[in-house]
Amino acid sequence: MTPLLVTFPLHRPVPPCAGFEQWSSDYTREWEIRAVVVAAGRSLGTIPSVFTSLLQAIGESDCEFLSSGFLAQPVNAISGVAYAVFGVVVFASIHRFSVAGRSDRLVFGSLLVATGLGTVLFHGPQGAGSQFVHDVTFLSTLLFIAVANVCVLRSWIRRSKWTLFSLASMVLAVLLLVWPGVTNVLAALSVLAIVGSDVLAHRSGTLRMRWWRGAVLAMALGLVFYVAGRSGGPLCDSSSLLQGHALWHILSAAALWAYFEATTPSRIREGQVVG
Repeated sequence: MTPLLVTFPLHRPVPPCAGFEQWSSDYTREWEIRAVVVAAGRSLGTIPSVFTSLLQAIGESDCEFLSSGFLAQPVNAISGVAYAVFGVVVFASIHRFSVAGRSDRLVFGSLLVATGLGTVLFHGPQGAGSQFVHDVTFLSTLLFIAVANVCVLRSWIRRSKWTLFSLASMVLAVLLLVWPGVTNVLAALSVLAIVGSDVLAHRSGTLRMRWWRGAVLAMALGLVFYVAGRSGGPLCDSSSLLQGHALWHILSAAALWAYFEATTPSRIREGQVVG
C-alpha cells in the first residue's frame, strides 16, 4: 500500500529534500510529525479524522512556530505563568476574609495555579497528558465560578456547592478523557453557566462593578487577540516574541481574577454592594 503523506503547515516553510534523512534543527518537529503521519498512512491506509484534527490543533491553532527545544512554543508557554501569578495574588488576600471566603479563595487560587501549570506543559514540553491537564484545569476554573455564584445567589448551603462542583468536575474529567474533542463544547457550556449566574448577580445588586467592568474589558481584549493571533490570522507572526495567544493567556488570567473579585461568594453572601 502506498503511504499516504499529509503535510500540515507548521508556521515555517520547509525546504525541499529527498527524504527524512536530511534533518534540520529548525524543522525537526515538523518532520517528526510528517513521519508519524506517513507511518499511520502506511499501517492504516488512511488518516482518521480525529488524528488529523489532533495534529492540526497542535501545529496550526496557536501561530507560534513549534521549535525542537524543551519549550515547543516558548512565548506561549512562558505567558501561561500569568494564571499562576494571579493565583498567588488570590492566595495573598486570603487573610482578609472569613473562613467561608478563605475556602473559596484557596480553591480558586489553586485552580488558577493549576491552569498555569497545564498551560506551560501544553505549550512547553507537550508531554503525554499535557492537553488533558491544560483543558481540565481551565474548564474547572470556569466551572467553579459558575457553581459558586449560582449556589450562593440561590442561597444553597455551602455543602451543596462543594458537592455540585466535585461531581461536575469529575464528569468534566471523564468527558475529556473519553472524548478529548469535546473541549470547545464544554467551554461554551461553562461560559453560558457563568453568563447565567452573572445575570442573577446583576439582579441581586451585589456585584462590585469596577471589578466587573475590568473583567469584561480584559476578556474582550483577550478574545480579540485570541482570534486575530491564531495561525493565518492578521496578527500571526510565528517567529515574533509578541504572540496573540500569549496575550490571550495574560488577559484571560486577569479577567478570571477580576471577575472572581467582582462576584466573590463571601461578599455576595454578606450582601455588600460596592460601586
